[in-house]
Amino acid sequence: MLPGSLFLDHRQTLQQVSFCVHPGEWVVLLGANGSGKSTLARLANGLLLPNEGEVVADGISSWQHDRLLELRKRVGLVSHDADNQIVSTTVFDEVAFGPQNLGWEPERIYAAVRGALAQVGLAGDEFEKRDPNSLSGGEKQRVVIAALMAMEPGYLVLDEPTAMLDPVARSQVLRSIALAKQAGHGILQITHLLKEASFADRVLVLHNGKLVYDGAPEGILGNQAALTAYGLAARPHKKVPLAAAALDSAAAFDSAAAPRLSLNKVSFAYPDTVSCKPALENIDLTLAGGECLLLVGPSGSGKSTLLTLAAGLMQPTEGEVLLKGSPPKPGQVGLVFQQPETQLFAQTLCEDILFGPKNLGFALSEHGNTEKALIDKVLNAVGLEPGRFKHRSPFSLSGGEARRAAIATILALQTDFLLLDEPTAGLDARGRAFVYELVQDLIAAGKGIIIATHNPELFASLATSKREL
Repeated sequence: MLPGSLFLDHRQTLQQVSFCVHPGEWVVLLGANGSGKSTLARLANGLLLPNEGEVVADGISSWQHDRLLELRKRVGLVSHDADNQIVSTTVFDEVAFGPQNLGWEPERIYAAVRGALAQVGLAGDEFEKRDPNSLSGGEKQRVVIAALMAMEPGYLVLDEPTAMLDPVARSQVLRSIALAKQAGHGILQITHLLKEASFADRVLVLHNGKLVYDGAPEGILGNQAALTAYGLAARPHKKVPLAAAALDSAAAFDSAAAPRLSLNKVSFAYPDTVSCKPALENIDLTLAGGECLLLVGPSGSGKSTLLTLAAGLMQPTEGEVLLKGSPPKPGQVGLVFQQPETQLFAQTLCEDILFGPKNLGFALSEHGNTEKALIDKVLNAVGLEPGRFKHRSPFSLSGGEARRAAIATILALQTDFLLLDEPTAGLDARGRAFVYELVQDLIAAGKGIIIATHNPELFASLATSKREL
């Protein structure tokens, strides 16, 4: 079992947290962005050590440094960033990597790999040969979950394993978690989706680094006041647009003269694809300033590929992408990637924000702008208080804060079009409501928006059109 205490005070991220996860028990951990969930996950796996207290897995303490490897074998961890866990060049090798390092016989490795891939809905010889880096975000997440399950750990710590998945893939992962529970694994799953918490045996809630609830799902899910107080529930509000002033756009714009972004007969195939099937085929769409297009479809349907082409970061195999009549250059169409961490790399957030404008040769002194004014403007626009965040390392941010920060770096480019790839993945209820309100403001300011999402219901009232791949 995974008993013992978590008396933690990791730079005030977690304070005096204690709980147990038993074999065959499915525990869901809820909490707003920045509440300490991911830190707790790394502590449970022994990747971090507490300042006080201890983590104990089947009698092995995290303070027994000579047994940390054994603890990590017993407690497997999947982080919310699948890319950081991928090390191999084929899916089969990726899932086999752990069992090989455990010294298993080849027959056992083959059986474990294929069984784990089947459990997450990715079975098939052709898929096993794919390069993990060519997969969609949802497919990558399922591969790293399979890689964990192939090693047969006693306990699974899953940090938002369904955040990037479409409803079908999400159901497959939840089904695999249920099977792992039936097989006797203890499960600690982190999620922002309250519906997923309803499947658990027990729910924990972190609030400002403290454990404020430990009990049956119905005890918290039916308490609207508590959900709101802990940042687990929030509704977006329609309001008077603020972005017109905040982002230097006219409050009213001429829709007839609005700029256009178009894809004309666009097809694209990745050069390393095993099959000859293109990722996109014969796509036509046009987006004008002030419009919002929702791009929906299952994981692997080509949504991220389409956005990358529309941003001018890749060239189509056939057809053309045009911005105001010419192919867009990188930086002329803003793109917020599915994994915001890939866009944040500087020592401080203010350096990240200024990187794009400086490299594109923007004269910040024009129109009365200064570096400080631009940084403050875009951070305020995404709800990150400049005094608290602009000098922070982007690598110290929570997942939700990193997503907002990534949006800020793209807003700093002041483009006419903004492409958002799963912008609410990993965000708590307040964060999702904030993104809705931000998109509302951007549309009112005349920006053209494409949102690739597995949650179209959230943005349905803002969409001027919808496209399914």
